[in-house]
Amino acid sequence: MGKPKFPRKKYETPLHPWKEDRIKSERELIKKYGLKNNKEVWKAKTYLKKYRGQARELLAKIGGGDPQVKKESNQLLSHLSRMAILSEGASLDDVLALETESILSRRLQTLVYQRGLATTIDHARQLISHGHIAMGGRKVTIPGYMVTKEEENQIGYTLGSPLNILSHPAKPKTDISDYGKKPIIKKKDEKEEKPKEKEQPSTPIEPIETTTEKEVEEKPTKKTEEGEDVSKEELEKAPSSDEKKEMESDESKKNRERR
Repeated sequence: MGKPKFPRKKYETPLHPWKEDRIKSERELIKKYGLKNNKEVWKAKTYLKKYRGQARELLAKIGGGDPQVKKESNQLLSHLSRMAILSEGASLDDVLALETESILSRRLQTLVYQRGLATTIDHARQLISHGHIAMGGRKVTIPGYMVTKEEENQIGYTLGSPLNILSHPAKPKTDISDYGKKPIIKKKDEKEEKPKEKEQPSTPIEPIETTTEKEVEEKPTKKTEEGEDVSKEELEKAPSSDEKKEMESDESKKNRERR
């Protein structure tokens, strides 16, 4: 029997502790549902293993026509529907199709976050452990409490909690009546969209006259004695060789007279 002070474990540990796929999947569940450690995942897996084992045994005996088998199968299905793990009218085959997340989604911590009483899944765990959450006016401080379908609509803040004040800074800005909707929180990176300014009518721009490369190439040019390119107009304005000689002789005479 053991000592009542040290009860038995409510979970079964995995047979192989170092499987990479299992470790990755457990870490994802811990992050998604805000769990404390792997033990809470193992508890959910143990509950699921128990339900699926009962369903397999009942499916093997259901063909014999034993009334006890029908009674036990109805009890199992009614229990799962009362816990909102399965819908009404489900069969034993639906029990075998259950996954670990179907158990974790019925925890009090998950439902507090889904109902908008907390901003994050970790915030929901903190509110429960600090005594701010109640069900039917009764305070509950166990984040892993499995909530039934009847208790689901009774989740709220305790009477003495300061979160009942609407202007409290720690209270999420969501309506509790919107069940199943996660609280909408604006990220710091997201910026509010500014209203677009009215576009002013643009004035037509006059074209600027520019010379193209073809026009530059078309202009006829000649090279001087020094090798520089000179246009025809500049050549016409420039004095001829005879005129240059006369000008040079006149300048030399003037210089002689000055001396």
